[in-house]
Formats: sequence, C-alpha cells, structure tokens
Amino acid sequence: MSSNDVMSVLVIVLLVINLLGLLFVGVRVGGQSKVTQELNTRLTQLEAQVRFAPTHADLASLRVDINKMAEATATLAGRSGAMAQMLQTIQDHLLEKDR
Repeated sequence: MSSNDVMSVLVIVLLVINLLGLLFVGVRVGGQSKVTQELNTRLTQLEAQVRFAPTHADLASLRVDINKMAEATATLAGRSGAMAQMLQTIQDHLLEKDR
C-alpha cells in the first residue's frame, strides 16, 4: 500500500467516526426535543390555569374588605352585648316593680 492509500483509508475512517458522532448527537437532540415539547405543553397548560388566579392587587383588596368586615362584626358584637345588658336591666327593673 502506498502512502496515499493509507491516507485515503485514514480519511475515510475519520469521516465515518465523524458521521457516527453526528448521528449520536442528532439522536440526543431529537430526544431532548420531545422533552422540550412536553415541557412546553405543560407550561402552556399551567399558564392557562394561572391566568384566572387572583393578582397581588386582588388579594390586597380582599384583605382590606375582610378587615372591614371583621371590624363591623366586632362593632355588632359590642352593640349586641350592650343591648342584652340593657334588656336585662329593664327586665330586672320590671320584676322589682312587681314586688
């Protein structure tokens, strides 16, 4: 074999190794694209669900409204207690009057 024949064989072997490497990389990239596609699908579904979630401003407004309701309920409870005490005083007075 001449030197040119050895070089030709060596170049062919290196090209085959290079081709196998490219095929391997192509298969890996193809597998990753399936995973990427699945992740994109899941992300799209999550974005669709999150679109209807309350925003920070919505939650802040809700907190203000709940605090107002808590204050109003506390006020009503205080007035109810005062009314119960007043009714008890009236009832005691009426019962004392009958004696």
